[in-house]
Amino acid sequence: MEIDGSASAVALLGLDGFVVRAALVIDGELHQLIETTATRVGCPSCGVIASPHDRREVRVRDLPSGGRPVVLVWSKRVWRCEDTDCEKRTWSEQHPEIRARASLSERARRDACRRVGRDGHSVAQVARDLGVGWSTVMAAVRDYGEPLVDDPDRIGDVDALGMDETSFLAGNQVHNTLYVTGFVDLSRHQLLDVVPGRSATSVSGWLEAQPATWLEGVAAVALDPHRGYANGLLAHLGHATVVVDHFHAVALANAAIEDVRRRTQNETLGHRGRKGDPLYSIRRLLLRAAGTLDERAWARLQAGLDAGDRFGEVGAALLAKELLRDSYAAVDLAHARQRLTVFYQWCADADVPELTRLAKTVAAWHNEILAYHHTGLSNGPTEALNLLVKKIKRVGHGFRNFDNYRLRLLLHCGVTWQDQPTARLRARPRSVA
Repeated sequence: MEIDGSASAVALLGLDGFVVRAALVIDGELHQLIETTATRVGCPSCGVIASPHDRREVRVRDLPSGGRPVVLVWSKRVWRCEDTDCEKRTWSEQHPEIRARASLSERARRDACRRVGRDGHSVAQVARDLGVGWSTVMAAVRDYGEPLVDDPDRIGDVDALGMDETSFLAGNQVHNTLYVTGFVDLSRHQLLDVVPGRSATSVSGWLEAQPATWLEGVAAVALDPHRGYANGLLAHLGHATVVVDHFHAVALANAAIEDVRRRTQNETLGHRGRKGDPLYSIRRLLLRAAGTLDERAWARLQAGLDAGDRFGEVGAALLAKELLRDSYAAVDLAHARQRLTVFYQWCADADVPELTRLAKTVAAWHNEILAYHHTGLSNGPTEALNLLVKKIKRVGHGFRNFDNYRLRLLLHCGVTWQDQPTARLRARPRSVA
């Protein structure tokens, strides 16, 4: 198959300043012979009109076409300066869409960054598709992705900030599990940044780098009950309302139920939970909200408690969780205070060590829990973005380089991609019988 340099072939190529001289299919790959349209070129040193001196072929990978890999074969001109006194003598022509000594065209590099960033593909997969090495694609991701991430307008104004941690590197004999802290715009559901660690220093260090006017605009912060995060906010966001939402508060209660269940299991049966043990068989029902249980589930739950909860401590922990949940379902702030008081009294009367510890933890975050009722703020968008963070981690089969990890996360969760929208084809009109 051959194509001349007609206008249609140039339109299909889509590279300004180039024409197509021929196109051949070789071993299943489409090779397009191209050259520039320039006929008069001045010497970059002295400005004298140059004359053709030689040609050499340069091959680069381009975007696939028609399901076939594409190789651009650029018949590159070598020009010669006619001025014998000029030091330039000869030079090769250049084009911004095909860099010197490049393996990929620039539009292929831009598309590689889009696939890795927006679409969440692995660098290795994109490299295999384009027929280049991992480092070549990763260099394209850095070149085109870092300007998007470092754009000062990317973060914008934030009125509600969310924070949470995710694991970065699993623990081994050398180090414990390493975590990163993510900062999320709860209004736009956008990842703002990730920093190493999950401490007050990590939070305060990132906030310190933000402009003072930006910090003044943050009115509320949602976080999990981690004192390090709260302490990190004091220096820069002391004016903001800190909120602990229902998800994290109920998670504390569920953790207490699990602790009571395991202790009761060992005290009554002398071993950890096994298949067929009464409490082990209802472990998932204990963690569900009471309003989601049907009659069959209630019957299973009651039977398990009757058979395995000899002293009623697991049942007491279950009721404590429901009382804490009720405080979040209160109609107003005063009602929430009353329900929290009932929760504290129940934990004290139950005289269960795990519930005493739970009540102390909830009391330490009393104001932050009540803040949920006059802000309505939830850290749900942060938890949703955590799922995307974990997806990128799975796609990459784990990461060891934090800078690459941060770049991949922000390109996928923190950048608004300005792509040309694809128009939908209209359905064919139905024929009238």
